[in-house]
Amino acid sequence: MEKTVTFVIQGPLTIDGVRAIKNYKMMGPVIVSCWPTDSIQLIEQARASGARVLINQPINRNRYNFQNIRSHINSSLKGILNSNTNFIVKVRSDEYFTDLRKIVSAIYLRPDKIAVSNFFFRKTVLFHPSDHIIAGTKDFLKGMFEESLDFIDNKINEKYNDSTRVPVDEIGLKEDYTFRYVTAEMTFCLSYLKTKGIDVVKDISGMTEEEIRSYHKRVIKENYSLVRASDLGNFLFRFKSNPDYLGPTAFTKEEEFLNYKIKSITSLDEL
Repeated sequence: MEKTVTFVIQGPLTIDGVRAIKNYKMMGPVIVSCWPTDSIQLIEQARASGARVLINQPINRNRYNFQNIRSHINSSLKGILNSNTNFIVKVRSDEYFTDLRKIVSAIYLRPDKIAVSNFFFRKTVLFHPSDHIIAGTKDFLKGMFEESLDFIDNKINEKYNDSTRVPVDEIGLKEDYTFRYVTAEMTFCLSYLKTKGIDVVKDISGMTEEEIRSYHKRVIKENYSLVRASDLGNFLFRFKSNPDYLGPTAFTKEEEFLNYKIKSITSLDEL
C-alpha cells in the first residue's frame, strides 16, 4: 500500500486550525471540511495556506446530535471521501499540532489499526478511545464514520433527537464500566470495531464485569495504536464540555491533563 496521507480538518473553522495547515502541508495534502456559517476570512486564509476547502450543507437539527456528533460525522466523511490518499489523519478545526510525524508513522507501520492520542483516553471508561485525532487507512475511517451514521440513524430510538442523551443500556452496555450515556467516542469505537467484524455488544453479552474489562483491553490493544500528546510537538487540545465551569477548557501540555481529575493513560498497557 502506497504511503500517502491526507490531513482532514473538520468542524467550524478557527484561527488555531487554520494556522496548523502549513505544518500539515509538509507531510501531505490538507482538506478543510467546514460550514457555510464559518468566517469568510478564515476560509480564504485556509485556501491561501494551500488547503482544499469543502463547505458542508447544514444538518437536520431534528435528528439525534448529542455532542454535535452528526456534524462531526458529516464533516469528517466529506473530507475523507474527497481525499486521494491511502491514509487519513482526521483532526479538529479548533485544535492544532506542530508535529504529527509519530501518528503518521504509527498508521504506516500498522495499517491494520487506527491511531489515536492519549488525551482523555481513560482506563476506567471502557470502549471510549479519544476521538480528537483519529488516523488510519482511508477505508477504515470511511467505514467507521459510515457505520457511525448508520448507528445513530437506526440503532438509537427516534425519541432521542437533537442533543438528547441516550442511556448506555439502550444499546446493550452498562454504566458500571463505561459512561452513563452514549458518547461520540463510544459510537466511533463500536462502529470501527463493527467494520472489522467485532460486535462488542454481542460478544460481551453474559460476561462478568471482570471478563468485559479483560475483553476490552485485548480488543483495544489489537485494533488501536496510541500516540502520546507529548509526541505531537506543540499542541492545543480543547475541553469545551468541561462540566466544571471554573475548570480548564483547553490543554497545551501533557502533564496538565495527565494530572487533571480525568485521568488519561500514557500507554495501552495501562488499560
